[in-house]
Amino acid sequence: MPISKRKPTRKLNFTKRALEDLQVPRGDDRLIVFDTHTAGLGFVVFASGVQSFFHRRRVRGVAERTTLGRFADLTIEQARGEASRLNAEISEWKRSDYQGESPFEKRPDAATFGALVDRYIERHVQRHASHPKRAAQEVRWAVDKHLASWKNTKLGEITRSDVVRTHEKIGSKHRTAANRLVQLVRRLYSWASSPDVALHRGENPARHIKMFHESRRTRFLKPAELYRLFKALKKEPNASLRDYVNLALWTGARRGDLLSMRWQDLGLDDNRWEIPHPKNRTPYVVPLTPEAVKILRDRSERSKGSEWVFPSKRGTAGHLTDFKRGWKELLKRAGFADKDLRQHDLRRTLGSYQAAGGTSLGIIGKSLGHKSLAATQIYAQLDLDPVRESVLSATRTIIAASKKKPKQLKAAQS
Repeated sequence: MPISKRKPTRKLNFTKRALEDLQVPRGDDRLIVFDTHTAGLGFVVFASGVQSFFHRRRVRGVAERTTLGRFADLTIEQARGEASRLNAEISEWKRSDYQGESPFEKRPDAATFGALVDRYIERHVQRHASHPKRAAQEVRWAVDKHLASWKNTKLGEITRSDVVRTHEKIGSKHRTAANRLVQLVRRLYSWASSPDVALHRGENPARHIKMFHESRRTRFLKPAELYRLFKALKKEPNASLRDYVNLALWTGARRGDLLSMRWQDLGLDDNRWEIPHPKNRTPYVVPLTPEAVKILRDRSERSKGSEWVFPSKRGTAGHLTDFKRGWKELLKRAGFADKDLRQHDLRRTLGSYQAAGGTSLGIIGKSLGHKSLAATQIYAQLDLDPVRESVLSATRTIIAASKKKPKQLKAAQS
């Protein structure tokens, strides 16, 4: 029978047969019963079919609820044991006049999803990410945008169905974003379940979620498109954006590495740039072309003592982090459709022109800082000179294409 305010509890001697036979009354979203054997031990059946054990006791006038685990993961004896241990901890806490840590705060799955995100950023992202600030911002942005409703939900109460529904909802418009979000939730729960964290002990609700198919992006600038882009760049009023686009083409570096470039990592006398904290965490050296060196020397004269090549007074990073509006306006002037060209495509353009010139994949990989299990050792044995030669050759091709106006095809005569 459904739970109501007049009759808030229904008691039952928990047996496997009795729990399996419970059904949610029509019109209700759940059915809750309590064990006659162990105080505080409850069992909930949701309309979705999910069945879970929980513990609830009133402490200092407040009803404290702790999820113990799924019926499929815990036996009745195990659930009774967990509830009994929690009852003993509550009694001890009460005898000490509620001094010390609350038993509910230190129980697994008592933490909320929002608390998990905070701890994950503080104890994992900040300590281990290559770019801690940027990584923390990305995690918080994803959670605030897509999972804000989960923040006050306890870890044990978030189900696989919740993850699937969120994945499908986001995936109806943005498949890649939906897949990345599931991967984030999976990482969060995996970290929470590790022995040194111990915030969660049940199943990972983001495991075994079927991902949307993602087509690998191969977009790069064709010769005619290079001409249009460089023509628009000549009229670009923002010098930093203009320099950034050129350096992205001449170095093939990732956006984050370019915008966080520091003068101390540059060797303009011997045309080298060491990227100390790339995405794959393996530092690598970028050979600088004369065009790149000229841009950097010009910026050095205007840097006014800043440690950053692209300094900024906005935000806490100390350097620029993106050119969203400026990039969009630049593409519009160059005649590109909205979102047709991404900033990462500039990096792919250099690699594509290297490949078109017959450069080996090993040299291309080293020039772009790629890392793979099969090719890493080969990259390490390569000298920087052939890399520099390859980049110079690709640069010359790009420059030539940018200066040559494409010929218009004449209409066929009948």
